[in-house]
Amino acid sequence: MQPDIEIYVLSCPTTTIVRWISSVFTVIKQHQPSSLCTKVTASTGTHEFEITILEQAAGKRFTSVWFDSDQTPWENDCACAQEAFQFLQCEVRCNAQSWDESTEEDPDLWWRINDHEEGPFIWN
Repeated sequence: MQPDIEIYVLSCPTTTIVRWISSVFTVIKQHQPSSLCTKVTASTGTHEFEITILEQAAGKRFTSVWFDSDQTPWENDCACAQEAFQFLQCEVRCNAQSWDESTEEDPDLWWRINDHEEGPFIWN
């Protein structure tokens, strides 16, 4: 089980991302601490947690969506990315494996989903 989930969405408005989040979870609260950051408090029914949506997190075109919980409906980042792509219909990227400082995994190996392909690639 991953301690959290994070995906990166290409050129997708925050309002659309929040609409997707609302289709998966109960949104309890939403606020905007800065012009590029939106915080959402969401619930799975028994568990409340924070979701941070940060625009321009990876260059000017990618928005980070970070679920600060180990109790999401997804087994890993890739499963979340696949569901996000289905709803958002824009490119979604995520780390190809669960990140851990102590492993030998390549931190530049990512998973990309778009209209043309789904699979691993090096994002550096």
